[in-house]
Amino acid sequence: MTTPAAHGADLHTLAGELIGHTAWSAQRLAEHQRERLTALLRHAVTASTYYRRVLGPDAADAPLDQLPTLSKATLMEQFDDIVTDRRIRRSALHAHLAGPHATQPLSGYVVLSTSGSTGTPAVFVYSPAELAYAVAGLTRAMAVFGVTPSTRLVGIGAPSAIHISRHLVAGLRARRASQAPRLAVTTPIPQIVAELNAYQPEALATNASVAALLAEEQLASRLRIRPQIVACTGEVLSEDMRARISDAWRIEPHEFYATTEAAVLASTSPRQIGLHLWEDQTLVEVVDAADRPVPPGVPGHKVLVTNLVNRVQPLIRYEISDSVTVGGGVDPAGWPFRRIAAVEGRSDDIVDLAAAGGGTMAVHPLHLRAPFAAFPEVVQYQVVHDERGLSVSVVLRPGTPSDIAQRVRGALAHQLSDNGAVPPPIIVTPVPRIDRESGHSAKFTAVKSLQRPPGHR
Repeated sequence: MTTPAAHGADLHTLAGELIGHTAWSAQRLAEHQRERLTALLRHAVTASTYYRRVLGPDAADAPLDQLPTLSKATLMEQFDDIVTDRRIRRSALHAHLAGPHATQPLSGYVVLSTSGSTGTPAVFVYSPAELAYAVAGLTRAMAVFGVTPSTRLVGIGAPSAIHISRHLVAGLRARRASQAPRLAVTTPIPQIVAELNAYQPEALATNASVAALLAEEQLASRLRIRPQIVACTGEVLSEDMRARISDAWRIEPHEFYATTEAAVLASTSPRQIGLHLWEDQTLVEVVDAADRPVPPGVPGHKVLVTNLVNRVQPLIRYEISDSVTVGGGVDPAGWPFRRIAAVEGRSDDIVDLAAAGGGTMAVHPLHLRAPFAAFPEVVQYQVVHDERGLSVSVVLRPGTPSDIAQRVRGALAHQLSDNGAVPPPIIVTPVPRIDRESGHSAKFTAVKSLQRPPGHR
């Protein structure tokens, strides 16, 4: 397989090559994986101080499941030793993200920030070639859904360039004759409705919660569009969300399983037989709490992701706290990739708050997550909404200044006010740890509401 750099900006050429991999045999896929994994491991132990110390010089000859895992906490603590470009320092990245030019590249790299499903802030860097490969992977997935370069597509992602969805949406917009409206998941719903009514998209790609809200607008006859394709990502597509989308547009929504760490990990096919793991780009291990593989049909405690593309910030057996269930049986599509039957533990709640202009408004979790990108002192956080307001639990790094609670509270209030909401009482409490949810999925929700929203169906 050619490298992303060999293709430059020709995303459609690379996407076409990736689409061709669906015709590979299982043996051809395994050969490709071994080749890319060996190259990744050799590069990591040569160029990364951390991997040279932890994996040792013979890592390329060891089975993947015998190598140590990498937690998000370790990634951030050992960041400067993990990256392979010595110009990249964690302190400089945090300062960059907190500064006025956070959306601009730093030392030629795109800088991204995410809390993921665990509420633990982390920073990631992509070279232009690596980001091009991520966009090509999304283009492939959309092509599988039926989206072509001439499709009137609207992508609604994050508002800031420090979120990977902003870059992926921009990639989807490239080279399209019709210029779709530039919308974000934080754009007020009435404005999104007006823009979509004017543009009349044939395909819509956005977060699952936003798609569900737009389906409600369609059912209420305020939104009047007729998309043939609706693709959801970012959060769990729950059954009630799926039902609303199906009721609104008489189609079955497609799904992405995407992360900042590796872009599109999996997506549905036209036959809607689960989500196919794009295992030519990443290796995904579904494991229990002791890092032992779980069989198909059994929900895992977490997933271990090995990014076969990115070299600047190698991620080898990187822990993501999603509960994933791998599907079993023969793949009716005939593709060589495994399928995911379910993804759990990624669904943050939309919070209903008083609106500055009267009434209530739906506040997307992104508004409540965004301020934490500027607080590297916060190791983990959880925002809980109930009748008293917002209760924010924060796990802090040792030596954190005592005014952190006040600063976090002010940042949250400012974010809500800027987006038209009346900030409720906000209580920020430092805690030693934040436990995961009970149940087989052991999910963690960084933002959750304990109140039933108005008009809940």
